[in-house]
Amino acid sequence: VDTGMGFERLTMIMQGVQSNYDTDIFQPIIQEIAKKSSIPYGEDKEKDIAMRVVADHLRAITFSIADGQLPSNVKAGYVIRRVLRRAVRYAYTFLNLKGEFMYELVPVLLNQMQGHFSELSSQQALIQQVIKEEEKSFLKTLSDGLQRIEQVTKNANSEISGKQVFELYDTYGFPVDLTALILSEQNLSFNKLEFEAALKEQKDRSKRAGKIEKGDWKVLIKDEKEEFVGYNDLEKVVKITRYREIISQDGVNYQLVF
Repeated sequence: VDTGMGFERLTMIMQGVQSNYDTDIFQPIIQEIAKKSSIPYGEDKEKDIAMRVVADHLRAITFSIADGQLPSNVKAGYVIRRVLRRAVRYAYTFLNLKGEFMYELVPVLLNQMQGHFSELSSQQALIQQVIKEEEKSFLKTLSDGLQRIEQVTKNANSEISGKQVFELYDTYGFPVDLTALILSEQNLSFNKLEFEAALKEQKDRSKRAGKIEKGDWKVLIKDEKEEFVGYNDLEKVVKITRYREIISQDGVNYQLVF
């Protein structure tokens, strides 16, 4: 994905080599995460992975925002949003961090990197604000979605219905890729064909709902001049010169010309 920062730099940011997590580059951030979660690093493999995911993804997000790429629902911005949400989910599930916290880690990262990347310091306020708002907006969705996933997977064998995954996406706003990740951690999958069919059906419904039928104009009085008289008059006797019927999902309405 071209985020505007160049392939080599993006690769450097995004690639976290596991053997490097115990070096000076990652340890300050990881230790700060351990402090916030009250969970020591190095004692539980699952929780260690979660801390490394947060540390690695924080770096990617911070550099991306500093380079002008903000989270969004399209193209490179969506990649950044997905990376951030993945980190939030790991912290929520495995580290019991239920509120916004990643933005508070930014100063630790900046303290390490500002000597090499001066633009980080000048963008600190923006970086923290963007990350905090993204965390805040996703946490409510995450809480509701995880509860629903727990219900759906309680008696599942190996695969859950694609319609159930679509419900998570459509009703709770839960990202499909995140659902797939959570399911894979439980050795589960979902029926992708069912999901695509439900998604197509929803798009077709939206198109039909948004369709507006406009009737022909019915001319009552031939009047080629419709002038505005409000400059001089606050009241005026007028006549309807023509009208037409508008049919939409809200019912029947009329457009009138006086």
